[in-house]
Amino acid sequence: MVNYYDDMASVKQMCQTCSLLFRWQGSIYKILWRQVLMYFVTYIALGLLYKLALNEDDQRTFEKIALCCAKYADSIPVVLFLGFFTGTVMQRWWAVYAAIPGTGKIITLATFYMKRDNAQSSKWLRTLTRYLILAWMMCMRTTCRPLRNKYPTLESMQRAGFLLKHEAEILSLEQEESHKWSLRVINWALILVRQGRDEGLFENPGDATRLLDPIVAFKKSCSVVLKYQITAIPLSFVQAVTLTVQIFGLVSLMGKQFVDFPTKLLVIDCYLPILPAMQYLAYLSWLKLGEVAVNPFGEDDDDFDIIGLFENHVELAGDLLQLFELDQKNPVKESLEQTSFTLFKLEETHMRKLPEVPAEAAIQTEEDIPFMDDDADERDVMISI
Repeated sequence: MVNYYDDMASVKQMCQTCSLLFRWQGSIYKILWRQVLMYFVTYIALGLLYKLALNEDDQRTFEKIALCCAKYADSIPVVLFLGFFTGTVMQRWWAVYAAIPGTGKIITLATFYMKRDNAQSSKWLRTLTRYLILAWMMCMRTTCRPLRNKYPTLESMQRAGFLLKHEAEILSLEQEESHKWSLRVINWALILVRQGRDEGLFENPGDATRLLDPIVAFKKSCSVVLKYQITAIPLSFVQAVTLTVQIFGLVSLMGKQFVDFPTKLLVIDCYLPILPAMQYLAYLSWLKLGEVAVNPFGEDDDDFDIIGLFENHVELAGDLLQLFELDQKNPVKESLEQTSFTLFKLEETHMRKLPEVPAEAAIQTEEDIPFMDDDADERDVMISI
């Protein structure tokens, strides 16, 4: 996905969004230049046909067709279709992004719950981490084509170290339902947590139960992503919007022709569709925005960088394992000793001793208690006000 936030860092700049109009990578020009070029070529060809190739009778027929197209071009409900289509698609786009699961919370909690003095803790934690990363990858590869091309088969996952031979044999039995592989691997992780609890790998047996909650939430997120992948936007809806825009473009090729050439003073009005192309370009840009958002897991510039996100999950998981096992890249111990050299220094504070009060003076009589006199009711009323 193309990031342009640095160019929008300050609103004090004069028309800061204008600088984005000249960017090519991820731009609307990169998506539309072929369609716009075809529109210009077709429009110019029709104009030359009218001017040079047709006789007077054929020109009159051409003008009638152009007048009919111009009459009905504006009656096509392009804005209505595009508004409903892009609104639905962008709502779905954000829901898909929010449903992408994360692995860091589960691994972090596991590192806190596990016993460090147990030799099996590292093996258990590494196995759990591998299951989570593997489930994430299997879930996203069903939707993301670049990730699926990188790991096309179980053998490729096994060569990369995410899968063992006997695990691949079990999953190969469900080859026709490969979209369920991730859920099967998460079930393995749940079984692993139960086994770790039974073997006493947790500091507190109740920590195993607390670890199940984020794993179940992780499984739910994977299920939501798979649901979006299986249940797409109705094809007829996409076809209806696409046909509406393309029909408008075809009708405008004839309806926007300048058929009365002798009255035109500028050659550009006769041969180049500047104003008609602007309207069609606006509608086509709107349509392409919706088409890009229909499947944000593709190979377009504006799609989600799933491969980069997956590599980030693997890197962060490795860092957490190192902190748990070897204390690498852990500055905590040294930082505790050098706190006095930081901004938040340790200062010597002397507690002030309170004056000692004799035991006899500490005992209060009924007369010493405030508001315990004859005017108590009146004071209570004042306090309540």
